[in-house]
Amino acid sequence: MSSRQLRKLQQQKELEKAQEPSQESDISDTDEPVKTASKPRPNLFAALGGEEEEEEEEEEDNDVPLEPQEPSPEVATSTKKSKKKKKKGKKKAAVVEDQDPDEDEIDRAIKELKLSSGNGSGDGDGQESAVTRPRKKMNELLSINPYHLKDINEMRNLFGRDIIDSANAEERQEQQQSRRRRNMPREVDLETYLREAPGAKKLSEVSLRRNLFIQGREHWPRASAGGLTMGEVKKSEDGLSTEYAYLHGKDYDAAQGVFWAFVQIGDPMRMVHLLKEIPYHVSTLLQVSSVAKQDQNMALAAELCERALFTFGRVATSAFRQDVEHGRARLDFRRPENRQFWLAGYHYLRSLIRKGAYRTALEWAKLLYSLDPQDPYAMRHYIHFLAVRAYESKWLVEFLDQMALVADHPDMIYLRQSLVPAKLQMGDTDGARELLEHGIRTVPWLYCALFQELNLDTPPSIWGINADSDSRNFWVKLYIYQAKELWNNGQSTPFLQQVAQSVEKVDAKALPSQDPAVDRGATRLAYLEGQTSLLALAPRNLLDVQPNYEFDPLPPPKDENIFTGESTRLPWGRERENQAQDDQQHGRADELVARMQNLLARRGVAPGAGAGAGAAAPGGMMGMVNAGGDVDDEDDEIRALRAADDEELQRDIEAHMNWGTEQGFLGTLMQLLGVGRRANDEGVDEDDQGDDGDGPPGSWPEDTDAR
Repeated sequence: MSSRQLRKLQQQKELEKAQEPSQESDISDTDEPVKTASKPRPNLFAALGGEEEEEEEEEEDNDVPLEPQEPSPEVATSTKKSKKKKKKGKKKAAVVEDQDPDEDEIDRAIKELKLSSGNGSGDGDGQESAVTRPRKKMNELLSINPYHLKDINEMRNLFGRDIIDSANAEERQEQQQSRRRRNMPREVDLETYLREAPGAKKLSEVSLRRNLFIQGREHWPRASAGGLTMGEVKKSEDGLSTEYAYLHGKDYDAAQGVFWAFVQIGDPMRMVHLLKEIPYHVSTLLQVSSVAKQDQNMALAAELCERALFTFGRVATSAFRQDVEHGRARLDFRRPENRQFWLAGYHYLRSLIRKGAYRTALEWAKLLYSLDPQDPYAMRHYIHFLAVRAYESKWLVEFLDQMALVADHPDMIYLRQSLVPAKLQMGDTDGARELLEHGIRTVPWLYCALFQELNLDTPPSIWGINADSDSRNFWVKLYIYQAKELWNNGQSTPFLQQVAQSVEKVDAKALPSQDPAVDRGATRLAYLEGQTSLLALAPRNLLDVQPNYEFDPLPPPKDENIFTGESTRLPWGRERENQAQDDQQHGRADELVARMQNLLARRGVAPGAGAGAGAAAPGGMMGMVNAGGDVDDEDDEIRALRAADDEELQRDIEAHMNWGTEQGFLGTLMQLLGVGRRANDEGVDEDDQGDDGDGPPGSWPEDTDAR
């Protein structure tokens, strides 16, 4: 645990102690003096809180206005709590009078607990508390501190505020110099195109900094969330959780339909145009982020994920924020709108691990796990090793112990093996030895594979004991893939070798021959990780499910989904006569993409460095516009082909949008995206006339000879 966290805990304890002097001061105003215990250590927070109470009492009695003073947040909290307790001061006076001044605080607390436990109404209350107590404890363990959700705070703690600020200033200076060096404004990369131009309106400082999930960036465009909102669905009967849901308004639903049409077409460049016009559309942000990652632009990929999470944070309600901080907020994974949050959070978590921000990554893994106890993204496989990397081993011990009481995950026995390095980190060598010996006798095939992975000689106690089923092999490989580094260090490796050598030969025949089946969440995690060794062992009936798109990997079956918008149904398709029609439509879209890419090549557009997500085009999404292409004698033929392609493209989009979107919105959006150009009487596209040469990447070159 870091020194900063220790200081925070100390401050919390001091704030709790600050309430007691204020109560005693109220009681001392009565006629009969009350004996007090020995004078405690002076507490600055308590003193400040008491002074403010006295000033407020004088104001109420004398009605004399005083100059307003702005207390610190800590003092303000203490003052509010003291006000509430004033009303009960007289009732508590008798209890205080009976207290022994020589009695310490621990004995007094024990007595109070006994009194409170004796006030129960019967066996029913005891049974109810036995059921709810583990869930309450789990909520406490999964409470989220928004401070730890933002990686800038961890970076400042690791490297210092001055270094981080100077690095940001240097980055901004380099970006300004890069913009000034560009002599060809038509050749811009994706990152520059998506960045707001200097002097453009920016989001307010409050909106950037007070977001629940992400601290916004100054160069992000000033625009609304586009119709994305959040609503409360219901509260649990026991009051331990509240379900919320992200909702798509009419405009957002229409934009989602256009996004789906572009997915079907397969041209990633149109995703870029869509994102430029609707900068906070989550699905488009995640899709363009995936393409940027394929082009090895990891910084841009992470930033687009941040913007997606920033969008979710903009529409989050204050009640949701409070429930997140107390571990009570829930989202239903069966709602497609909610699943986008898990996907954005997963990709952002991966970027945090690449940066070494393990404390922030742990907080995000806790958040994604807390939102749905079924763990649809198998975040438990990140939590167990991130907690050790973030030096939160004590929390991990409590979490895994509590998880065994409230959850029924099929791989709990494997996750608990990370308690060994956690105990070593805590300095509990005896506890680590006991856990390791038990683990070797319980899952010897895991440790046999671990020795092989670490290039160590397998000890006789577990030699030759291998996983003999696909499900067991899957759990073993998934654990080693995530937690190998916890064992590959100077503390854990020698300890592992020493204990394994001292254990007697394990009788594998006495152990269960099968492991529980692999669940959908773990399969989804393996799919997202892209590890072929894991995918080869994952259940085929889960991997082969359709639909399965990059923006919604391995969704639940259609009948299990909760649909609230028309656009969310589109991946499952409308009612068709047979699958042949679906295949024919996809074939026509692929043919259209090929024709469009051939047209681009003939018009002088240079191919880019990488391919877009799911695109058949060789040029990919990151290509730059070449403004110097010559127009040959076949210009009329090219123009006619282009007009035909654009017309067909427009029909294709409208075919996907025929479920009832506004024509005005669709027409404006298609015009902004360059779809459906109209030719004038002279045979020249109107969009090509008056082109100032400042278009986005992938735009059409000028037809200079056509005029």
